[in-house]
Amino acid sequence: MTERTAAKPAKKRISPAKPRRQRRGKPTHSQISERAYFIHLEQRGCELENWLRAERELMAA
Repeated sequence: MTERTAAKPAKKRISPAKPRRQRRGKPTHSQISERAYFIHLEQRGCELENWLRAERELMAA
């Protein structure tokens, strides 16, 4: 009788990782935070107003 050899496992196909793209129009928390900080340095407004302005500006960009 002939000896059977163990079959090699099939190689997994690995697709290259796609870089995550941020959806346009939806800024991240850190982006809004950074922009609000710079608005604060320019105008010294209310924190909430600065945040909302930063959010509007980044969503329009």
